[in-house]
Amino acid sequence: MHLLSLNLPDLLIPLWRGTFECDKDDDKSTWTWASLADVQVWKAHGETVAASTVHIPGSFGRPPRNPAQKINSGYKAWEYHLYLYGLGPGLLREVLPDDYWRHFCKLVRAVRLISQHTISRFELLTAHRLFVEWIQGFEELYYQRRVNRIHFVRQSTHAPGHYAREVETKGPLICSSQWTMERTIGNLTEELRQHSDPYANLAERAIRRARINALKVMIPSLDPIPEKTAAPRWSLDIGGGYHLLPQHQRGRQEATQSETWAIREYLDEHAPNSPDYKYFTPGGLFKPSRWARLLLPNGQKCRSLFCGRERRSNARKARNVQVTVNGQIKFAAVQFFFELQFNLNTRPRPLALVSVYSPPDRELLEASSEALYSCKFLGDAALLVIEATAINQVVAMVPHKVGEDHCFFMFEQPGNDVTDMGGFLIADEDDEDDVHDT
Repeated sequence: MHLLSLNLPDLLIPLWRGTFECDKDDDKSTWTWASLADVQVWKAHGETVAASTVHIPGSFGRPPRNPAQKINSGYKAWEYHLYLYGLGPGLLREVLPDDYWRHFCKLVRAVRLISQHTISRFELLTAHRLFVEWIQGFEELYYQRRVNRIHFVRQSTHAPGHYAREVETKGPLICSSQWTMERTIGNLTEELRQHSDPYANLAERAIRRARINALKVMIPSLDPIPEKTAAPRWSLDIGGGYHLLPQHQRGRQEATQSETWAIREYLDEHAPNSPDYKYFTPGGLFKPSRWARLLLPNGQKCRSLFCGRERRSNARKARNVQVTVNGQIKFAAVQFFFELQFNLNTRPRPLALVSVYSPPDRELLEASSEALYSCKFLGDAALLVIEATAINQVVAMVPHKVGEDHCFFMFEQPGNDVTDMGGFLIADEDDEDDVHDT
């Protein structure tokens, strides 16, 4: 927690801003990496970070505030984490010099891999390689092996090289991270009532909680199932830990022409005998009964464009998802959820109408060590009906520009399993002609 979310930001951001301590024999005008030293550039960058808040789902936790205004006003460790390892690759691409941006992306990709709750051996080896390359690159690009810059090299630049070996001996590091301890400290201090003797009071609260936990382990019936684990009110359990959530249309309303085409194509291919063909109007439009939200097994709540909250300009968007379609990982924006009955003898099947994003920009994906997944939103040109249970997690899709194109870059909630980006470099080559830009 402290190394990745506090110590490294405290090293890199002052270097980029040109506020880091400079030796008397050094000259800040030679610091080619200090691209945020200009006040106007720093302010503009801060405004961009703040504007990205609406594109970060609420399940991701506290979003980073404008660093140009708040970085010295109690900026939280989680804000640093989302700022650097979530928004960083996309928002810093046009700010940092190319060599320094590529170098920074090695750190981002390694941190994302090492922060998972489950990690494969291949991912562990990749993270270790990237950490080592980042350490070596830091000496070549920043420190440059100059005596008057030796203070650049802190313990925080050396420690990541040991992370992979620590995973082998202790398991995924996020499982033993300080985040849990910090939360426990916060919970205990909230219970303090005798401020005249706080430490004795704190010790007593901790002892009491340990005794209660021990009793719950010995007698599980003392710990009833929390209400949060029960099915939400007015929800529809569709199996596998998924629940459709209100709002829900009791009646049926016409879909658009493009939405109807996607639904008809799905029906013709998967359910040619469906009784739901009767819901096509004489004009050829389909009338679905829409659901607004979906509760995922990981606890995230996915919203759709049908959800009124998603239409608010200041609401944090949670309709962008990672899905598995025919064994391939894709990213999409959910339009709405609905059900179709395949035949008279089966229950309706929960589905989602989504608009699939384009494959990633391969040059950026390779240049960023797979840290920057940048794609285009294709809108109605890429509508697709999928199983609701094909949705794996909610992701952030943040707008940015690549040349003259308006694109979006993706990042997952820290701690979730990250996407195998390398698969996009191979798997999507045959499908590239099937997706057309709008």
